[in-house]
Amino acid sequence: MKNTEVALAIKGKFSNQTTITSKELVLFLSDLFPELSNKTIPWKINQLKAENLIYQTGRGIYTFDFKPEFKPEVSLKSKRIYNKTKSFVSTDLVVWDTEMLDVIIERENEKRATFLLVQKDELNELFEQMQSMSKPVYLEPNQEIIQRYILPQNDVILLYPLISETPTDHIGDYVLPTLEGILVNAWLLSENYLKPLDYSISEIFESAFRKYNVNKNKLLRYASRRDQRKEIEQLIQTIHND
Repeated sequence: MKNTEVALAIKGKFSNQTTITSKELVLFLSDLFPELSNKTIPWKINQLKAENLIYQTGRGIYTFDFKPEFKPEVSLKSKRIYNKTKSFVSTDLVVWDTEMLDVIIERENEKRATFLLVQKDELNELFEQMQSMSKPVYLEPNQEIIQRYILPQNDVILLYPLISETPTDHIGDYVLPTLEGILVNAWLLSENYLKPLDYSISEIFESAFRKYNVNKNKLLRYASRRDQRKEIEQLIQTIHND
């Protein structure tokens, strides 16, 4: 049986599902090819992946719908901020900004923020070093500071601690959160900062899942690290049921 025919058989079997687990796939292929050993089944799955007949979206999760990885360009403003501040810290400096959210939802916002994440024990030193910069800089602002001082600003820099196990990626010379990291961080900022700027967290998540390959396992691991797994799982369930 050709691999294209195998893919059609899998698609027919799981036609009511948007994703297929590794266990489901192995059981089906074992029934379809009883002559294959347990060691050969993974080889068959790898063949299907190599021929772009199925796609892996997470550990043990497969789909037929190709979605590209989210590889945002770092904005010129964020590059300048990163380049000016990288020498202020001795550990990883991670950057992202609201322009990445604009790319996800395909709508520009007149206000923007650059977020810098660094190890907690370097935060205060970084904040002090950045006081001479032309843009206003805020260190872990609370709700009152956000409402009173940050929301009226058109362009701000916000500093937060880099949490261990934050999923990151390298884009050229810059370290960014992965899409999963951006989504969780956006969730944490949604109520106090993003919502008043007319960002809808539901729209951000829905657009990300519709347009890009979101690794749900990685997303929920980081959500757990930020004590937000239950809430984010409920949000994902809501957008998938619409």
